[in-house]
Amino acid sequence: MRKRRWRGCMKKELTLEEIHEELLEQLRDITGVCNRHGIEYNLMCGTLLGAVRHRGFIPWDDDVDLLMTRDQFTLFRQVYPKECDRRFELTYLNTWTPRVMNRDPEKAAAFTDLFILDPLPPAGARRKLHLLHLHLLQGMMKKNVDYSRFGLKNRILLRATHLMGLPFSDAWKAKRYEKVSTRVKTGNDLHMSNGAFELMTHVWHPEQFAQKRTVPFEDVDCLIPVKYDEVLTILFGPDYMTPPPENERVAKHLDL
Repeated sequence: MRKRRWRGCMKKELTLEEIHEELLEQLRDITGVCNRHGIEYNLMCGTLLGAVRHRGFIPWDDDVDLLMTRDQFTLFRQVYPKECDRRFELTYLNTWTPRVMNRDPEKAAAFTDLFILDPLPPAGARRKLHLLHLHLLQGMMKKNVDYSRFGLKNRILLRATHLMGLPFSDAWKAKRYEKVSTRVKTGNDLHMSNGAFELMTHVWHPEQFAQKRTVPFEDVDCLIPVKYDEVLTILFGPDYMTPPPENERVAKHLDL
């Protein structure tokens, strides 16, 4: 998997319509490879919500979120770079989350995040330390942080972890993050080990994702969990089918 720096200065200002078009091309390519190799995945987070509530993109969403177990992602990481459309690549962009995106920097605003399910340590002190370790590593890996978005406590923590990470190379931090994420090998309690902050703390179980069904996402057939209602309720609350107020309908990444 190739690692490269975020080239924000070269990023073209794409419209949401252009981003959605690019994301659909990525989704077709990813699902095609997964289907050929029997790799299990499902839509997750805002993309899962979009599939259920809008039969496609949430109108203001600007990325795609997929979920795989660790073993399925390991297989995907082996085969996707060999079989993907040459426009795309699987990469890390100064982050702990693998992404599929276009090699053309002018289309760098559109990307597909791949979240990974890993076992958690037993509840208690070991679990808290495990999550703290990953949170610290995330802070060490963050770059170009807009501190104005955070309260004083979080600004101090982000700054402190950023300073902690300066002596270490990006490659070392990425390798360390994967080592910590995969330290626990078995268990019925799972989490999105490369999810940011709150996403990482949600506890999932294999049966929530074991059965899948095919649904249309725009014009692409994609897999979602049969228990999507349970998953979306955990992520967004019981009223997830009600769109948020208009002032909260904003893209997450267009201002990066």
